Amino acid sequence: MTATALHSGHRALTQQGYDYSPDELDELRWGLRFTPTVCMLLALWGLSTQQPIIHFALAGLGILPFWAPTWHPFDRLYNHMLRPLWGGVRLPPNPLPRRIACVMGGAMNLAIGLSFSFGNVALAYILGGVLIVLQIVVVSTHFCVASWMYEGVLRALGRWTAPENVERVRQLLQQQACMIDVRNPDEYAREHIEGAENVPLDTLTQGLAGREEECLIVYCKSGLRSQQAAQLLRRRGYRQVVNLGAMARWR
Repeated sequence: MTATALHSGHRALTQQGYDYSPDELDELRWGLRFTPTVCMLLALWGLSTQQPIIHFALAGLGILPFWAPTWHPFDRLYNHMLRPLWGGVRLPPNPLPRRIACVMGGAMNLAIGLSFSFGNVALAYILGGVLIVLQIVVVSTHFCVASWMYEGVLRALGRWTAPENVERVRQLLQQQACMIDVRNPDEYAREHIEGAENVPLDTLTQGLAGREEECLIVYCKSGLRSQQAAQLLRRRGYRQVVNLGAMARWR
């Protein structure tokens, strides 16, 4: 994708980690509004009724699925029950920046629930007001403050490695690039991209010694370890390192 091909909504979704063509983003953009809309309505319900249990439940929904990109309950509700009604596009696994945003939203809901529990209603409403405004922005524009902050922090630390476009990765493989799975051997044994080599993150430089001039494409389960792997290899002098990110992007 080129910058000229994207309008602001496309760029916002790309910042959330959805690395697709403009046409594909257009197909996804309405479905991707479903989960944040439901979360916003539930948060409003919790605020209006001052029920901390609702915010504790939303906190769990935001924090726990961080480790399971395809298992957010509202995403699954959309994919398996609502989407078939009108033949909509299936929502893909949540990429890392969007999952980080869910965790931040979950943390805010946890703080709101605790504020109500300890009788600090004013603080609960202040936090709730901020949360609702952020959710309205996400639902209406797809701009996610948490994803923007995540990217900004990594850039400031010099650790930003944006996942490469999948079509570009396919082109590189046709040019003899090597796909490297940086997960543990047991994870690799259960499932991996066909043709990928398994070189775990904790033995990466030893396992890839002498291959500094090769084009290496790294991936993992969620995108966390591939980010670390890309940075590590570049610091060690590997000239052509490409970050595919989460394995699910390949599918």
